[in-house]
Amino acid sequence: MDIKPKIKSLLKELNEGVYEKEEVTALTLLTAIAGESIFLLGAPGVAKSLVARRLKFAFKGGSSFEYLMNRFSTPDEIFGPVSISKLKDEDKYERIVKNYLPSATVVFLDEIWKAGPSIQNALLTVLNEKIYRNGDIEIHVPMKALIAASNELPMKGEGLEALWDRFLVRYIVGGVEDKKNFNEMISKTLMSYSDNITEENKLNDEQYKGISAEIEKVIISENIFNVIHIIRARIDTHNSHAENVENIIYISDRRWRKIVRLLRTSAFLNDRTSVDMMDCFLITHCIWHEAEQYKTVLEIVKDTIKQHGFILDVNLKDIQDALGEFDEDVIEGCKFYKQIGFMEPELFYKKFYKILNFSFNVSFNGTYNLIPKSDFKKLKTENAFIGVSCDSENSAAMEKPKKYVFSKGKEVDTLNHEGVEYKIQYIDRERTETFTMPPPPLIKEKFLNRLDVILKTTAGLKNEIEDFRKNDLANLKNNLFVNPIYAELIETNLNNTRIEIEKLEVEANRIQHFWENITDQTGLDFALIA
Repeated sequence: MDIKPKIKSLLKELNEGVYEKEEVTALTLLTAIAGESIFLLGAPGVAKSLVARRLKFAFKGGSSFEYLMNRFSTPDEIFGPVSISKLKDEDKYERIVKNYLPSATVVFLDEIWKAGPSIQNALLTVLNEKIYRNGDIEIHVPMKALIAASNELPMKGEGLEALWDRFLVRYIVGGVEDKKNFNEMISKTLMSYSDNITEENKLNDEQYKGISAEIEKVIISENIFNVIHIIRARIDTHNSHAENVENIIYISDRRWRKIVRLLRTSAFLNDRTSVDMMDCFLITHCIWHEAEQYKTVLEIVKDTIKQHGFILDVNLKDIQDALGEFDEDVIEGCKFYKQIGFMEPELFYKKFYKILNFSFNVSFNGTYNLIPKSDFKKLKTENAFIGVSCDSENSAAMEKPKKYVFSKGKEVDTLNHEGVEYKIQYIDRERTETFTMPPPPLIKEKFLNRLDVILKTTAGLKNEIEDFRKNDLANLKNNLFVNPIYAELIETNLNNTRIEIEKLEVEANRIQHFWENITDQTGLDFALIA
């Protein structure tokens, strides 16, 4: 069934003669079809009751019940008076529910938080199960929507938490802002309470039940689950901050289940078989508890969809990891290792070099030709006065040493003392030198195969993005229940995702350029490299 044209026409007719209430009207109808309830927060005189009164015209044979609560309201005024004849003749406590809440299609309760406990308890059962117990009879109420309103939120500690939680959608209603609309609103005769809905646009009970059954078949993709999980995580982060200890955002599992049904309802009424990112913006209206939280949750939802609203079948991090591993393998595959022999000064006792054919002129037991490594290094730039050293680190028994003046010799490894050159003792060593070379043919073929897999994957992802842009992006801007401006955030996410994919392709091409243009060092004379 193509339901969207019917709903679109229905919304257009519901909004005739009403100014700047398109979104709240759409949300109210959506909530009603989803089988949920909505709370409208706003000052008096901003058309909260008007929205509710007009909604009844959306349902064929629809009736409405409207009541302004006060702290003295009784259940009789809401659910109907007790039948005196039933009580007298049959000894039954039963209400006359005709023209009261249990018989209405659309219910509007203004100043809802002023309801007493007995009314609240009865409302909870009606909201939860669509059942009203009238005496010993359970009535399945025909109510499609319960719309509550107030100019304030429920007071904490008044026992209103359970009732507040039953309103899945919360919406802040404002006055008319556009000057032209305002002028028309205050000057024209409005037929706001007249039934102007054409019969073919009205929803009958059979259609309503059919839609309800089809809603359950709407698919929820991994993208949607991912967005929900990220929103939950960000709310947990918000709640963990010390400054928010008095501003906790709590969403129960039951509420998340109802939110998902609302998203499915939006998808179905937009003629889709699966929930999309635009539907997810509806979450904003379902997760705030205090008016000041609205901006916070809006930013959480917007930012989540902007950054994570288009997750491809292949995670880009998987490709990044594959490229990193590929890069390491290419670098390793273009290396050539060779053992190179060399000589270095031999170190004695971890800090001395030995001067060949020289001994210090002192009288004590030990070796007289060791020079500290630190003093030897000084000779690279300056003369040094060298004291006597021996083969023991304990020099306490040494006689007062005679100092000798050494300077840098003609060669790096020689010392000059009184015009005589002395060499330092060296030892043969070996080290592994790394050289570069183009990859051998078989290895190069493997590199090309791996590169081809990566580039085919990125090309497929870009095609997926373009398909989404071509086939779905335009539809996002035509969602019946969400402001089309939010589609720009999804388009931004698409563009950013494509940029990230192209960066991966640039990196892949860089790796290929590396192995194809690497310097061949295998023909060098390794003996000259020391």
